[in-house]
Amino acid sequence: MRASIVPSCGAELLPHVVVIGNQKGGSGKSTFAMHIIVALLKAGKRVASFDLDQHQLTLTRYLGNRREWVREHEFKLDLPDHYPVTEERPDHRRDYDADLKQFISKLKKIGRAHNRDFSNGGASGHGADLRQFISQLKKIERARQHDFIVIDTPGGVQHLSLIAHGMADTLITPINDSLVDLDVLVAIERSDLEPQPSVYGKAVRRALEARRKVSGRTTDWIVVRNRMELVESNNQRQVSRVLEVVRRTLDFRIARGLVERPVYREFFAAGLTVLDPVEKLNGAAEPGSPSLLARLEVENLVREVGIIEDHEFEDEALQELEAEMAEGNGHKQG
Repeated sequence: MRASIVPSCGAELLPHVVVIGNQKGGSGKSTFAMHIIVALLKAGKRVASFDLDQHQLTLTRYLGNRREWVREHEFKLDLPDHYPVTEERPDHRRDYDADLKQFISKLKKIGRAHNRDFSNGGASGHGADLRQFISQLKKIERARQHDFIVIDTPGGVQHLSLIAHGMADTLITPINDSLVDLDVLVAIERSDLEPQPSVYGKAVRRALEARRKVSGRTTDWIVVRNRMELVESNNQRQVSRVLEVVRRTLDFRIARGLVERPVYREFFAAGLTVLDPVEKLNGAAEPGSPSLLARLEVENLVREVGIIEDHEFEDEALQELEAEMAEGNGHKQG
């Protein structure tokens, strides 16, 4: 695991930008964004969050459910400062086009951008308001009240989504662990040819290279393999081989992600995460329960991503539950 770069509260540093990005929908971006946000808040970090998927607004609805749950139960839960990007108004499209052209021009000067990477139907055809997004980012940076900015992006190769990718200090791309879903990164055409990066993969790589040349700052790109089978299968071995080939070209690292568990879907309606102290509300979780296993899973993944130091991510309730699990296993072996 790479050494983590974690901003300190009160330090005169720009917020660390975490972007959750994937061209495909249904890969668990918003679920993972929510758990990253809560993990950072529990570690004492000040977090601003953005939802750029104005059509789905999944993260915004997740946080709305969370606020409603807090009001109904009068129980304090950690919440970020959230900024949904709303539908642009027609009179703002001229500003949107101007900002976008300026961004593309900057990339073209360093020879790393091509029109096809940023032209999916024309700038004015996209609903996300780039001017609003940039304005909100500037306010956050001037205020210097946040340690992290977490950005949930929409599916598809869209202008605003690629711009957000190019802003990332940490870029997390969750994928479902199958060859069908792997085409977000790999152009899979014939099995007898060496796998090649997809259009999305190449576009993201160029955006990250452009960021490095413009600002001198590198991006830690992590591909997270979600819904992996507990027992290694031929599919897993194939995915591993393909990712290893493409990883060398695109320069990302790989982390094991989340198993398919109903608890993640069930918590969405309440705005809860597996990191929340639900055992205080529903009684202590049983060792080996789905919520406990999911919490262990999420905490291990957050540690592997490397944006929180181990000493900042202490969970007393989880430590007690882990001790109970170890004691229970000891009794069984005895």
